[in-house]
Amino acid sequence: MLYHLLLQTVKTQQSAGVSPGQPHLLLYELDDGEDVKKAVNDLSQAASGGSLYVIADEVMSEWSLGYRIQNFWTLCDKLLTPRLHLWAACCYHEYAPAGWQVECLTRPLRSPPAVVREVEQDEKMTTHRYVHPYNKRGVPDHTDGPPVKRLYHRSQGHSGYFPVDCVTCGREVASFLHSLRVGVTESSTTTSTTLTSTSSGTTPCLQWRDVLVLHSNYVSDNSGVVTGLQEAGIPVQVMKDDDIEDVATARTDVVWVSSRDHVRGLERKVVVCVKDYEFERSAIYLEQYNLSSVRLDLMSRCTSQLVIVSPDD
Repeated sequence: MLYHLLLQTVKTQQSAGVSPGQPHLLLYELDDGEDVKKAVNDLSQAASGGSLYVIADEVMSEWSLGYRIQNFWTLCDKLLTPRLHLWAACCYHEYAPAGWQVECLTRPLRSPPAVVREVEQDEKMTTHRYVHPYNKRGVPDHTDGPPVKRLYHRSQGHSGYFPVDCVTCGREVASFLHSLRVGVTESSTTTSTTLTSTSSGTTPCLQWRDVLVLHSNYVSDNSGVVTGLQEAGIPVQVMKDDDIEDVATARTDVVWVSSRDHVRGLERKVVVCVKDYEFERSAIYLEQYNLSSVRLDLMSRCTSQLVIVSPDD
């Protein structure tokens, strides 16, 4: 997504007669020592012709894997040259390379207060302190945001052990999306104005590309929640590796369904978070298995309407 935004900026500058540099998207697996060597060689060679600016996002998402952290530190050390400028972002705050300047950004500028209150209950923020808690927003909140919508995987009419396996849960999510008038355009300003608005007085309701359905684990085309959405007429597609560019740019007007590993950093106006049963987890257990945080990894993607599908509590 960042790469495509930079491309748009370059094209705009070029049309104005400016000759900026060219962005390049490089993908490396930092848990692979050979890829670290390749990254060092590629970037060092690029820097030999002039200044090089590197943005590394979510560099330690799999932060519990010690070799991944060590490999990133090695990468940073080997790239230290006067011509190199490197910025790296990660939500975990104790793993920066020694001697590097660290800036903690804790203002909740993505999500409205209603969503922030859900995210900040994550145990990685409240109990284990792997992630800094939110600070004050610093700008006025004109609205609390749409209330969080909660749906429950209860026994009557529901099937499967988990909500993601339940067709009825999918139908209930679809019903709520229809109530938001997703995919409908109106000339009235009385509907859906909490989610989108325009200066012309016409209110285009949400598009399907504004909706993301996320699950902490694997989701297949045959998952019950996907089937329920499809039966209700929702254009839905399960995200595969080859779809990353399409999802990042919101090119196709469909509701994407994905696991959390595919969507770090993305934002959507409507996020449907499909939860599993939760258990008490120790800090050692969290660190050893790097378990997904439903609140931190999934709910924080939401910029307006959050929907939570939970097991019967």
